[in-house]
Parts: sequence; C-alpha cells; structure tokens
Amino acid sequence: MYHIGRVLEVFAADDKSIVGFDNTVQAMLDMWDENLITVGVDSHLGKSLKKDDVVLVDYTNTQTGPRMVVVKVLRGELAKRSWKQYKEQFEKMRTKGTVKNVNKQSYVG
Repeated sequence: MYHIGRVLEVFAADDKSIVGFDNTVQAMLDMWDENLITVGVDSHLGKSLKKDDVVLVDYTNTQTGPRMVVVKVLRGELAKRSWKQYKEQFEKMRTKGTVKNVNKQSYVG
C-alpha cells in the first residue's frame, strides 16, 4: 500500500541547522488525508527531495509494522494530477461522512 503526501520540510544530515548521528534523511509530510507525519526517505532520493514535492510513501506491512519510507518523487503534471485526485477523493469521503475531523485515522496500528 502507498500513500501520497506533500513535502513540508526535509531533514538532511548535511543541513547546517541539524545535528545528527547518521546520514539518513527524513521528510515532514502533509498527507492527502490531512495527517501530518515525518517518515524516512529512501537513500537514493535524499539529495533530490525538495520542499513542496509530491511523494509516494511505502506503507507495505513488515513484521515490525508499516515501512513508512518515501520511495518516489512525483513532479510536474503527474504530481499535480495525483495530488488533486487524492484530495478530491478525500473530500468525497468527508461529504459522505466516512471521515471524521475529530479522530483522524492513524496510519500505524
């Protein structure tokens, strides 16, 4: 399973504002369903990820829980269309009453 999100911040080890013990990259994401999460970024994508990128996050279930890693960066028209489709679906769900603003669904657990 994959979820789509928009990058709000990138936390990279080479950022002068960050002190870390490793070279991994994380991203704070605004998800299609209005959740705010921070997930890891695949090591192949860390250098190319930018604020406002639209990304796919891998939620494949593992023995320890969902993977929760950015595995694709979408750009251009593909990014715009994908984000729009997810947001429109979310609005349909909200209109039907299947989404409650009070208790947002957790991706984990």
